[in-house]
Amino acid sequence: MHRFHFGSLAVALSLCASPALRAQSQPTEGIRFGVGGGLTLPMGTFGDIDKAGWHLVGVLQLPISQSPIHLRFDAMYGQTSHKSPASGNTTLTGATADLLYHLGDRHANVRPYVLGGLGFYNVDFGGGSGNSQSKLAFGLGGGILFGVGTMHAFLEGRYMSVQTKTKSLNFLPISLGVMFGQ
Repeated sequence: MHRFHFGSLAVALSLCASPALRAQSQPTEGIRFGVGGGLTLPMGTFGDIDKAGWHLVGVLQLPISQSPIHLRFDAMYGQTSHKSPASGNTTLTGATADLLYHLGDRHANVRPYVLGGLGFYNVDFGGGSGNSQSKLAFGLGGGILFGVGTMHAFLEGRYMSVQTKTKSLNFLPISLGVMFGQ
């Protein structure tokens, strides 16, 4: 009888251990951080007063368990130039917290993704005091992650909207960058 219990226990343990060992042998995604930059396109009424500009972005991405969903934090700094006859720049400084959803196979070299989230941005229209506002912002977009050796490159576009005092300030940052980590 003891041999039967021992044999049953051995079979049960091997059945439980098998998926765990397979999961350990497959690479898992970990924390990633990255930097990038690109083109900032003003949209709507913001596009009526400013020309295209540039931006820099820093990214921290954290996986949520073994799911295709990641928590992502990014910080952005950028400038656009006022259209003639006005002179000067609009400065955009902000950060967002996003949920990022990877599409496709986790082990593929090219993976599309969608992301969206909320943040806080400061918009400084230049020209002295009273022209700066810090307000709630939201964004929605997508991109492609490329495996490049031990790191990843990303190309993404996002629709961003900052809820200023009078109207929402809308822009489209198109970013190209690199990410490090698993």
